[in-house]
Amino acid sequence: MVVLKRLCWCLLLPLPVFAAWYQGQGIAPVLNGDEEQALEQATRAALRDAILNAGGSVTLMQEVKDESVSSRIFQVRSSGHINQIQKLQEYSQDNRVSVTLKADIWSDGAICENQHLTSKSLVMVPFILADKAHARYGGLDEFADELTHRLFSEFDKAKADFLAKTLLDAPIGIDPDRMSDEDKRQLQYLSEQSKTQYIVMGKINDLSIGKLEGGLLSSDQLVREFGIALYLIDGVSGLPIIKKDYHSRTVWPFAFNETLSSRSDQLWLSDYGLEIKRVMREAVDDLSALLVCARPKSRIIRVGANTVEVAIGARQGIKTGDIFKLQYQFNYFDEQGVKYANYSDEAVEFEVVKVYPDHSQLLPVNSEMPLGIQIRDIVQLDSFWE
Repeated sequence: MVVLKRLCWCLLLPLPVFAAWYQGQGIAPVLNGDEEQALEQATRAALRDAILNAGGSVTLMQEVKDESVSSRIFQVRSSGHINQIQKLQEYSQDNRVSVTLKADIWSDGAICENQHLTSKSLVMVPFILADKAHARYGGLDEFADELTHRLFSEFDKAKADFLAKTLLDAPIGIDPDRMSDEDKRQLQYLSEQSKTQYIVMGKINDLSIGKLEGGLLSSDQLVREFGIALYLIDGVSGLPIIKKDYHSRTVWPFAFNETLSSRSDQLWLSDYGLEIKRVMREAVDDLSALLVCARPKSRIIRVGANTVEVAIGARQGIKTGDIFKLQYQFNYFDEQGVKYANYSDEAVEFEVVKVYPDHSQLLPVNSEMPLGIQIRDIVQLDSFWE
């Protein structure tokens, strides 16, 4: 039986000049009979889809609070960039809830105080599977590779937040939990070669499978775990910024001895696959919230007579008139002979005078090139012309 509802929410807030309507769709499985939770997840997925279609940052989701007013209706109240939301369609079928809505979104990029929005460049290292025996069930030998590609695609969709530039072909043999100085240097080199500021790495820690005992009126069910650790690395220093663990357990709707392709729709459109997609979106949103107002850094890639060029450009939101500040790197050793790198902010500012897709040309604000500036020096986006 198909349940069809049409709802309309109108929030009486001032209409921004640059607002426009964008449509989004979301789908969520009904797990453990909890249709209310499925409706909430589908609604939020649809709103997130509308924000991406508007070219907005996924952090706009933080402006929206969901409040259940009944078991089947969610009212969305918002302030800021999302002014009105109209829920066009909601239906449930085959233990799934689907929501289509449109939202009046003002996507002006003005999220952070005194600066316009810039996307953060990243290179992604393929996931590794901690216990390969877990992949035996279902024949998911290529699951780590497929998960990597799908997560990279999720970063790429969030273009206002990330510039997903490079996906490596294979893991690099570095354990982010136990990094040596040589590992850090390799990560710095990877960042420099890919012309990115951040590195994303990950481990699949759990794909184990188990069984839920049925009752008098229900049969046993297979359930499968999904657990990953995601690492965000600062490519300039080679040091980890954050480690986030994600874990979920979902019904495994296949026979115990059934073999699937890791790339098949059969897997990714199942309840298990949809739950993994939700976790991936959550991971992207978490890193976006962490970095959204971080001022990007870039390496100098060319030094001219009175200009420098840096590896950051229009695809990351850089504009003519933006101001970068030079940061000198200096190294020192402690009493045990351990080497440390540090950066000092210098009172040397550069203005962006030309912008290309992936690099920009900068001119010293005081028209005098500083002495000793060289390729690989770091500049940081500092301020903006009003």
